[in-house]
Amino acid sequence: MSINWNFNSNDYEETSFKPIPVGEHRVRIAAAEEQQSSKGNPMIKLVLEVSGHNSTIWHYVVFLPTNAKLTNQKLGELWNSFDIPQGNFNLQQWVGKVGAAKVKHEDYEGTPQPKIAYFIARNRQDSLPAWVEPTGGNKKPIFEDIYHEEDLPWN
Repeated sequence: MSINWNFNSNDYEETSFKPIPVGEHRVRIAAAEEQQSSKGNPMIKLVLEVSGHNSTIWHYVVFLPTNAKLTNQKLGELWNSFDIPQGNFNLQQWVGKVGAAKVKHEDYEGTPQPKIAYFIARNRQDSLPAWVEPTGGNKKPIFEDIYHEEDLPWN
């Protein structure tokens, strides 16, 4: 097979992305799906949009049978932040919900990558600015999004 493509340089724009700043941000659930962790535990993969930014952050809630207290704490924080009824595992109902999170940076090969440190309780979100839709171009995933995908040829 030979690739036959007529590249048009007018369609190309150089882009650079700054990481989402450390701090408290409103976040919206863009997608939620059930998956299995690398250790075989059930988990929920969340794709979170960040208010005013074109990048997304992927966050994983892993169900740990050996640490039910931690799993329940994480679920409770998520449900509270996004005003999702406790016990609701209908993930399609989660999509579009807005909550808030503290974003931290973790180093990955010398580059800071945004991660969710924790979700902010509903009653502590009033001081945050209202949700702002991302502007200027397509939403771009952070590198972590690409790094964790299982269908990449080098996995």
